[in-house]
Amino acid sequence: MARLLLLSLFAASLLVACLMTGCANMPSQSQTQAQEQAEQQALGAMVQALQQAIASPSPQHLEVIARYGTDSRYYVMVRGWLVQELSGIESQLAAHGDRAPEAMRAKAEHLRAAIRRIDLE
Repeated sequence: MARLLLLSLFAASLLVACLMTGCANMPSQSQTQAQEQAEQQALGAMVQALQQAIASPSPQHLEVIARYGTDSRYYVMVRGWLVQELSGIESQLAAHGDRAPEAMRAKAEHLRAAIRRIDLE
């Protein structure tokens, strides 16, 4: 009986200590879901920005690719995307031979520059 009383007091003291130190301030389910949704939206915005930057060669778009491509969290994804896009463009260039459109050549050079840029940084 004394052990039960001692264990009950110990459990009560742990509960009080937890409440006083902030264990009750853990994020709620809705806060966690809101944070996850915000992270998903940010990731979606990044993917859309990259898609636009890959599609049209320009120095500004090269900067967008470099900004996301040099982030260690996204490097593998961005580089893989660039390599796959470049592979497709190079295949089309090989099929066209010397008659390849200049826009296609510019896009291939843009993708090569982007890959070099994120690999060097």
